[in-house]
Amino acid sequence: MVWLMIAAVCIGLLPDMAETVIETLTGDSLSGILSFAVTFVTGCLGLIFFLQAVYLCFGKRTADAAGKPDKLSYILGCFPCLLIYLFIMYLGDHAMPVLALGPVVMKVLFAVILIVVIVVLLVLSGLGFFCWMNSAQTVPQAHPIRRYFSRIFLGIPAAVLLWAALAAPAVGLVLLQRISEDPMELLRHLVLLIGSVVTAVLLYAAMALTEKMMKKAADAAASEIDVPASGRRYLPRLVMAVLCAVLFFSQNLAQITENESAFLDAWLQDALVEYNIYLASLDIGGAAAIAEEAVEQMDSALLAAEEAEQEAGQDAKALKKAEKNTEKMENVCEKYDIFRTDGEALALWEQYKKYGSADADLVEDVLLLAEENPDSFQIQYVAATIASSLTYDGAKHYDQTAEVILRCGELYESENDPSETEWISFAKGMAQMLLDVYHEDDAAGVLEELAAAYGDDDVELIELLAQSYERGDRAEEAYALATEYCEGHDDSPYLMYCAAVSALKQGETAESLSYTSMLASYTAACEGDELNDCDTWLFEMLEYFTLNDNAQYTGFQYDVYDELTDEENALIDENPFFRNYLDAVYLAYNSDHADEPEDALELMTEVLSENPALASAWYVCGVIASNSDDDTYTENAVAYYQRAGELNDQIPAVWYAMAKAYDRLGEYEAGIEACQKALALLPEEDHGNDWYGINIHCSTLLHNLQAAVE
Repeated sequence: MVWLMIAAVCIGLLPDMAETVIETLTGDSLSGILSFAVTFVTGCLGLIFFLQAVYLCFGKRTADAAGKPDKLSYILGCFPCLLIYLFIMYLGDHAMPVLALGPVVMKVLFAVILIVVIVVLLVLSGLGFFCWMNSAQTVPQAHPIRRYFSRIFLGIPAAVLLWAALAAPAVGLVLLQRISEDPMELLRHLVLLIGSVVTAVLLYAAMALTEKMMKKAADAAASEIDVPASGRRYLPRLVMAVLCAVLFFSQNLAQITENESAFLDAWLQDALVEYNIYLASLDIGGAAAIAEEAVEQMDSALLAAEEAEQEAGQDAKALKKAEKNTEKMENVCEKYDIFRTDGEALALWEQYKKYGSADADLVEDVLLLAEENPDSFQIQYVAATIASSLTYDGAKHYDQTAEVILRCGELYESENDPSETEWISFAKGMAQMLLDVYHEDDAAGVLEELAAAYGDDDVELIELLAQSYERGDRAEEAYALATEYCEGHDDSPYLMYCAAVSALKQGETAESLSYTSMLASYTAACEGDELNDCDTWLFEMLEYFTLNDNAQYTGFQYDVYDELTDEENALIDENPFFRNYLDAVYLAYNSDHADEPEDALELMTEVLSENPALASAWYVCGVIASNSDDDTYTENAVAYYQRAGELNDQIPAVWYAMAKAYDRLGEYEAGIEACQKALALLPEEDHGNDWYGINIHCSTLLHNLQAAVE
C-alpha cells in the first residue's frame, strides 16, 4: 500500500508540484522540453514504484526450486500495466469526442450507445488487468483467460476501481474549478494529493480483488499448472514495452522538438475535447471558461509569432522561418475558430443561465454577436433564446430578435436536415419565441407553412396558430380555427378559451358564453398538470365578463355582466358551476357588494366543492374577504391567498394581493416577502403580459413596506 501511495503521488501530484516550484524559482513558465522532462521523470518514478507494489503483491507468491523469484519475468510481465496507463492518459482523449456527440444525437440512442461502450470497456479492462497481474507472478496460472471467461462478470468491479483510480485526480480538479475559478496553488496541490491517495487506495483494492479472483481460478483448475519457460514470455512483453515507448514519444513529439504550432494544436485539441464534454452537459458549466482560455492561448501564440517576425529584421533566413511559423499558427487558430464564435455565445448563455434572466446589455451583446456571425446556427439559437426572454413596453430589440429567430430556423433546416418530427418541434418552438416578442404575423406565417406541409392534425400546432391569430388582431380567423376544432373534439381547453375570447372581441356574447361554459365544465373536472392552465383561462374569461376596465391593452371593451339578456342568463344557468363562479367574481369586484361577503363566499364554497384545487377560486375568496372592513376577514384573506399560492405559485396577482393584506395587518416583513415573490414572476412594465400593471403597483407597495420596516 505504501508503494502504491508513493506511485500515485508521483504520477498525480509530483509533475504539477515540480513545475510550480521550478516556475516559482525561475519566475518564468517552463519550456516544452523541460515540461516534458519533468513529466517523463515523475512518470517513470511512479511506474517503478507501481511495479514494486505489484511485485510485493504477486511476484513472491511462488518461487522456483532455489527459492528465488524470477524478477526479470515479473518486470517484463508488468509492462502492459504501463501500456494501459499510457493509452488512457494519451489516446483516451481521442475517443472522448464520441461522448461529446450527446447534444446532436437522439438522447435515448446516445444513452444506449454510451451504456454499451462503458460495459465493454469495463469487461475488457477487467479481463486485461486480471491477465496482466497473472503474468506478473513468477509462476503464472495456465489458461487464465479460459478460466476467467466463465466468471467474466467478476472483472467489472476491478475495472470500476481501476477507472475510478485513474480519474480521481482529474475529478478532484474539476470539482475544485466549480468551487473556485482561480484556486491557490496550495489548494490545487492539496486536491491532487488527496486524489493521489484515493488513486492508491482504489488500485490496492483492485489488486486485492484480482488476487482473490486468481486464487479462485487456481483452485478451480482440474489439472496441474503448466509453467511455461520464462523466455517464452519475454518477446511479447518486449513488444509491448516498445509500443509504450513509441506511444509516449509520439504523443510528446511536439514538446520534444519544441514545435510551437504542433504544441498549440495539441493543446487546443485537448481543450476542444473538454469543451465538447461540457457541452454534452450544459448544466455543469465550464465550457465558456475553456473557450476563453483557448482564445487567450491562440492570441498569445499569434502575438509571439508576429514579434518573432519583427525581431528577425533583415535576416532573410530568420524572417522566412518566422513567417512560416506565423502561417502555421494562423492555420491552427483558424482550425479552432469555434472557440471565438460559439465560445463567446456560450459565455453569454452561461451568464443568462446563472442569473435566470436577461437584461438590456446582455441582449444587446448577444444580438450583436448574431449579426456578426449570421451563418452560425448555434449563435443564432442562443441569441434568439436570450433576446426573446426580455420583454417590456416599447422594447427596441423585438424586430432584430425576430430576424434572428427566422434566420435561426433557416440555418437549422439547411444545416441539420431534420426529420419531419424534429422540424415540426423546432418550428413550433420558433413560433413561440416570435409570439414572445409580439411578432404574431411572423409566427402565424411559420405555423401556416408548417400546417400546409405536414397537415393540420397537430393540436399543439393549431393552438399556437389560433394564439397567433387571436393576439394579432385576427379575431375572425382565430374564432373560425378554434370553433372548427372544438366542434369535433373536446380535448383542448385552450381552443375553448380562444373561441370564447375571439367571439367576445367580435361582440358575439352568446357564443362567447357558450364556449366559456364548455371551458368551465372541462375545468371543474380537470386535475393534474393541466389544471392550472385551465383555471387561468377560465378565470380570465370571468374577469372579461365582470370587470369594467380600460380596453387599451386588450383591444376590446368587456364588462358584459350587467347587460346580459334573459337568453344569455339562461345559457349560463344551464351550468351551475359557471353560474356560481361568474356571480362570485362579479360580487368580488363590484364595490357595491363589498359589505356583503357572506353571499359571495357561499357561492365560492359551491365552486370549490366541484374542484377544490382551483387556485384562482381561492384567490377570489381572498379578494372577497379583503373587501370587508372587518380585520377578521382580512386575516381570513391571507389564509385564502396562501392556499392559492400553495396550489399555483406562478400567479403574481395572488402574491400582490397577499402583500396588501399583510400591509393592512401591519405585518410588513411578510408583506415584503410576498411582494418579492410577485415581482420575480413579472416582466418589467410589459403590459402585454401584465395587463393590469401589477409590477408597477407592487413595486410601489414594496417601497412603502420597506420604508415602514425602517
